[in-house]
Amino acid sequence: MEDLVIVGFGGHAKSLADSIGREGKFRIIGYTDLQDRNCGYSYLGTDDVLPEIFNKGIKNAAIGIGFLGKSDQRERLTGMLRDIGFSFPIIVDPSAVVASSVKIGEGTFVGKQAVVNADSRIGDFCIINTGAIIEHDNIVGDYSHIAVGAVLCGEVQIGKRSLVGAGATVIQGICIGDDCVLGAGSVLLKDMPDHTSAYGIPATINGFN
Repeated sequence: MEDLVIVGFGGHAKSLADSIGREGKFRIIGYTDLQDRNCGYSYLGTDDVLPEIFNKGIKNAAIGIGFLGKSDQRERLTGMLRDIGFSFPIIVDPSAVVASSVKIGEGTFVGKQAVVNADSRIGDFCIINTGAIIEHDNIVGDYSHIAVGAVLCGEVQIGKRSLVGAGATVIQGICIGDDCVLGAGSVLLKDMPDHTSAYGIPATINGFN
């Protein structure tokens, strides 16, 4: 079993840490954050201690903060950790169902009871959250977040750094661009260009039908 450090301990890290423990491939040696979160894991200090941790032989890191409305903070941490030399394992909760033909990029987290079906491709540093369903032949770009209970029907394409909110549904064949937000509970029936948001049933994009 290899050792792993969690970087940043927000609410997302609690689910991540539990899945790491359940998966049984990595041992959490502790976490870094701006302060001690009293979360049951060893507080190692701020991110300034990460080079020292790496030099002690801890080569694996996981980002413990969630999407937070956009992926900037996760991307910043990833860049810093990559410069130090850390590796980023894929974490898949044992309760998730991932088809054998699925390809998942480094640093991605697949949460409890999520489903990723045949021939889908999930990019780097994505969050596929609890109970999300990603049907066959989907593409999810780097740093995107498919939130709790969201459903992507077949052949959906999601760009980079985009959020599909909790309980949202994207019908088959739809394309969502980069840096987009689909609101919680929305139903998307048409493509979303880059840098747009959409809300409602059916979803209205940037205030226009």
